[in-house]
Amino acid sequence: MRRFSFDIICKFSFGMDPEYFIPSLLKSKLADSFDLTSKLSVQRAMSLSPLIWKLKRLLNIGSEKKLKEVI
Repeated sequence: MRRFSFDIICKFSFGMDPEYFIPSLLKSKLADSFDLTSKLSVQRAMSLSPLIWKLKRLLNIGSEKKLKEVI
């Protein structure tokens, strides 16, 4: 499902077809970054309080630091 989402987003957002949906292709850095960014964004949304991730972002620690690096 992630490969499909990545392909669709690249096609509509960037106007390119990474053909990542083809299972025989190796993972790319962009696809790995996309997967990690998606995962961290979901964790942020599921946080008990927005103050937690905002504080982490302000202090540049934990998942917010990793999110900044990946982006």
